[in-house]
Amino acid sequence: MSETNSLPASIQSLSILLVVPSKVVAKFISYHLRELTNVTSVCATNAQTALLAMRETKPDVVISSMYFDDGDGIDLITAMRNDEALESILFMLISAEERFEMLDPIRQAGVMAILPKPFSAADIQHAIGLSHNYLATENLLKSKQDVTALRILLVDDSRLARRHMRRILAKVGVSDHQLEEADDGATAVEKLKEQTFDLVLTDYNMPQMDGEQLLMFIRQQDELKNMPVIMVTSEENETKLGSIKSNGITAMLDKPFEAPHLRELLDTHMG
Repeated sequence: MSETNSLPASIQSLSILLVVPSKVVAKFISYHLRELTNVTSVCATNAQTALLAMRETKPDVVISSMYFDDGDGIDLITAMRNDEALESILFMLISAEERFEMLDPIRQAGVMAILPKPFSAADIQHAIGLSHNYLATENLLKSKQDVTALRILLVDDSRLARRHMRRILAKVGVSDHQLEEADDGATAVEKLKEQTFDLVLTDYNMPQMDGEQLLMFIRQQDELKNMPVIMVTSEENETKLGSIKSNGITAMLDKPFEAPHLRELLDTHMG
């Protein structure tokens, strides 16, 4: 029996939009998506036709190249996240791009996965599996720790990133009324002085006061020093990461990350 035949029905019934200028790449991906039984896909060659297709068909997942004749992946995911009708659609990137300044805005806006080129059929299947993990909320809401009473401070200078984090938190059972937002570390400090929180979920790279400086402030306050702090970052510099760990971070999440991983951290550190 084919391995794909044992995939959950929620994977097999996914609707996928491919945004790929190359007919060869689109054909390769489409072929392997058909191997996943009942997965349906349509193709667009640039950002404008992709946005039109999304509004007509509302796919579950967009799998996109980085560059098109009318823009790039940053333009596309930003347009999606700023459109109420499209903002919840999952986004995956296929690209050989390695520059931080190109990938970080896409991570900030809430990419589900980044598949480097060259990629294989196994990479495609893994990416579709990630979609299943995100879309299937049932098991996440049955974990051991009740998170419905938590008060969480969400800190990120990117509005798109905060909105994406809200969607991820909703998947693990945290509602909007449990969240307070801050757009940098300095604003977070003021909110920590004024209100009581159970957890801080913060970005690393921010203006005025970054995530590490916020962490250091929290650990220096008697009334806050034991508060769990989870940092979300796309930082790859080992020296910087080592410094964050030595300053008492509770846990770190890479961008992008999966909702089950966040749920696992909440179960571990909020019990």
